[in-house]
Amino acid sequence: MFGPLVAYLPTPRTADGLVAAEPFQALVDRAVGAGVDGIAVLGSAGGFAYLDRAQRERVVRAAAEVIDGRVPLLAGIGALTTAAVLEHSADAADAGADALLLGTTAYLPLTPDEVVGLFSDVASAAERPVWIYHNPRTTGVEIDVETLARIAHLPGIGGTKDRGVDASDLRGRYAALSATVPAHVEIGFSGDLLGVHGLLAGAQTWHCGLAGLLPEPFVAAAAAATAGDEGAAAAQLEAIRPWLDLSQQWGIARLAPLVGRAWGVDLGSVPRPLLEPPASVRDEVDRLLSVP
Repeated sequence: MFGPLVAYLPTPRTADGLVAAEPFQALVDRAVGAGVDGIAVLGSAGGFAYLDRAQRERVVRAAAEVIDGRVPLLAGIGALTTAAVLEHSADAADAGADALLLGTTAYLPLTPDEVVGLFSDVASAAERPVWIYHNPRTTGVEIDVETLARIAHLPGIGGTKDRGVDASDLRGRYAALSATVPAHVEIGFSGDLLGVHGLLAGAQTWHCGLAGLLPEPFVAAAAAATAGDEGAAAAQLEAIRPWLDLSQQWGIARLAPLVGRAWGVDLGSVPRPLLEPPASVRDEVDRLLSVP
């Protein structure tokens, strides 16, 4: 379903916390016009955990409206309970999502059997294929390759969004997954920097948060990596190294309002208790965006 690069969009909100559809749709349209192969909403970059059910549905619907079938739309459905996940799943399908992204959102870290049970319950009921979202940095749940393979064999699973601790680990996980998961399950990896190593190893998809704000260099890097040109891909990323460092430290949800202000576009503010980065980061964003 997805090509080499899926861009993850932040969720702009108004001062009273509502989804700001107009600037959001402008970001989506910009990413599609730049050549990304898919759009993802309500991931970590989109701050899904800080949005209620109605807000999430609005995000998916707004994205689907402006995409208008040009690329597939992947919508996050993570929540603390299976019942809530199923609600978000139905809402996202009704609002126009082509696929669903399910992370292991939990207060108590899930056991491997609980993770498999979650995906089994959701994938068997969902109206769209489900992508496995492995993000131990935010969920505290490590999913080993064996557990990912168990999930991948469930009916209704369409792909993986895996991650590695470094390039070597990522390539090793790809080798293990490609040898064990069904052929129809798309193997993808996340990470603004590391994800490209998945493409270089043979994975189908790079899931990238910073591409939602700065799509052009990532489109070029993904094209180079897909063609097997590691040097060209690395050069594209090295050229935006300061952005990669900012993304790693602060996350897209915190950076998006600063980028918007530098563009003259209101992308809202971060939801409390999150705080915007300090003035030094704002100044760095302004400087980077002023560089030709």
